[in-house]
Amino acid sequence: MKTQKHMIMRMYEDYLMLLSPPETVKQEIARYKKASAKLIGDFKSMDSPAHISIMHMERQKPFMEDRSMQMMESSLAALPPVLLHVDGFNYFPHLHNKMTIYAHIRSTPSVEQWFRHLKAVLKIKKTLLPHITIARNIPEDDFNILWPNFRQRHMVEPFWINELKVKKRETFGYSPKWEDFKTFRFKNPIGFEHQIDTLIKKHIQPGNQNQINLF
Repeated sequence: MKTQKHMIMRMYEDYLMLLSPPETVKQEIARYKKASAKLIGDFKSMDSPAHISIMHMERQKPFMEDRSMQMMESSLAALPPVLLHVDGFNYFPHLHNKMTIYAHIRSTPSVEQWFRHLKAVLKIKKTLLPHITIARNIPEDDFNILWPNFRQRHMVEPFWINELKVKKRETFGYSPKWEDFKTFRFKNPIGFEHQIDTLIKKHIQPGNQNQINLF
């Protein structure tokens, strides 16, 4: 029988909506994280799989979110898959002299339009800068060690996004971990979904995955 404390904890959940790139891109980003850790030691986002964060909702009532997600499913299905490109690296600052280094997503009119539609479906009003985090919220001294290495490298990787993933965790759980919750497919055929495998194999060289020392 569930304890009263556990039932209270389950009253609220956090949700994370994200776009997940294919394994080829995840592996490449993981290599950059591993190379960074060799220079500055462990950091917060070191073991996080590569993803594009879309929306983070905290302290939500589960039954309310279940209902709202059912309503948005058809709208998300009307979106086509989208072709994105990792195009080099960039960074942005935080408070207290902290910095985040990320893989930049190339901006084009079609990509911007696609994200505008996605934001409208999810009712996101704030600015959304699509990116894949490498080293999140690191001290300025560590940033100064890493950034010269990233600045001189130009990673270009194309990949298709076919779905929106939703993860959840207990808001007040003991050491809560994200778990898979729902997946919404983008089903509009305009995105030429059938070309995914061909495109990835064409642009990503087989030898890249065997490299160890990036910096």
